[in-house]
Amino acid sequence: MKIQSHTEWDSLRTMMVADIDANNPDIESDIFKLKGKHLKNLVTRTKQMLDAVSEQLDKMHIDVIRPDPTKYIGANRFPMLNIRDRFGVIGNTFIQYSTNDAYKDISSCVPLDIDLVFSRYEDKEIWHDNEIQNNVPYIEGANLIRCGSKIFTTIKHTGNQLGVDYLQSVIGDQYEIIPVTTVINHLDAHINFVNSELMLYDARMDISEIQPHIPNVKTVPILYERIADKPELVWPDIQDDDIENTNLLMSNTITIDPETVLCLNAKYDDIEFFHANNIQCITIDWPEQWLVNAGLHCFTVDIEREGTFGNPFDKT
Repeated sequence: MKIQSHTEWDSLRTMMVADIDANNPDIESDIFKLKGKHLKNLVTRTKQMLDAVSEQLDKMHIDVIRPDPTKYIGANRFPMLNIRDRFGVIGNTFIQYSTNDAYKDISSCVPLDIDLVFSRYEDKEIWHDNEIQNNVPYIEGANLIRCGSKIFTTIKHTGNQLGVDYLQSVIGDQYEIIPVTTVINHLDAHINFVNSELMLYDARMDISEIQPHIPNVKTVPILYERIADKPELVWPDIQDDDIENTNLLMSNTITIDPETVLCLNAKYDDIEFFHANNIQCITIDWPEQWLVNAGLHCFTVDIEREGTFGNPFDKT
């Protein structure tokens, strides 16, 4: 195994898949919007889904790495679910992105050497009156969409300009980091490069900052469903009744190779959509996703992909 990943779509060789300690009696997280009797079932079903993803990848001869959540002793009881927020690979560099004290022990859970660690921050340095500040470098891995020499990122709510500037200084001028200012949180929940010729995006999103950089790429708008529009799915114990369903074709999908994707909860129309674009769609069921504001891309980090560095959109 080696550390190498230049894009979101080159052929996958090694993937880190999240893991959770379903037996932890003190589990609590703002990721899970349940309390009381429903929480244990949701945690168990989420653990089963993550194991099923790992088993599917293994069947496809992809090496799987799992973090060890039992090694974590920090204040946050559920740190190893949305691992894309905290870890990522750019080129040949394995990065731990910004963390606060709640995640101070997170590196102990990962069986890999970390090449770059963003400095830890205090919440008061980042947040003021519910607005993100630009006092210390801050960026989360799910902000970043890697397309070879081009990296698209958000700089609002889950990152700031100092974080982007620091990342640029480390990875070098061979990369062009392109801010997308029309999105205020994780970019992987709004766009998905299935391969170098197909990008899916939230139909409510303005992609004018992206389009000049991706000539000849087919862009397909996808309309999100919202749980608020489906009151029959809102359980009484949900703390927040305005959770967006993580859209299947955005952060709920990972590319195995340019002609294969792995999804959660793919419906017939979704499979047919991919088929019409010459892409095989493999799906894993996880009905409880309505209760978790996250998707398959959030739960995984690609450690090794084939491919070489360059601008994948330059066809000359």
